[in-house]
Amino acid sequence: MKNLFLTLATVLVLGTATISAQDAAVEPTKMEQVMASHDVVMDKMPLISKLINQLQTKANASYEKKKYEDAIADLKNANKSMMTWMESFGKRFNADEMLKGKQLNPQKQDWILEEEINVEELDEEINLSIDQAEAVLNN
Repeated sequence: MKNLFLTLATVLVLGTATISAQDAAVEPTKMEQVMASHDVVMDKMPLISKLINQLQTKANASYEKKKYEDAIADLKNANKSMMTWMESFGKRFNADEMLKGKQLNPQKQDWILEEEINVEELDEEINLSIDQAEAVLNN
């Protein structure tokens, strides 16, 4: 009975240690999280282009061009914000840090926290411009 208890306890402890080690290995780095957020935002760029084209078509056929032109300007500004963010991000971090998991120095660890906030704000800006463009198209 003692042997069975010891065996079960050992399996339980080893199993828990293995699961904990796997959880730690699966946890993405802050850079990986920011890059994943970037990828989500980047996936919206074709939609922005599509909406601009749709709005331009509607504006060309409408006497009320201003609402379409305003929505186009918002989408173009959101797109420009994305390009500006990527350029700024590329100046702060190199390819090895972004794509290969190279360790960040303390200054860059602070910067990645700033960039996490920046990319979240960028995502909100892009979502808002898309929502407004879709609302204009649907009215």
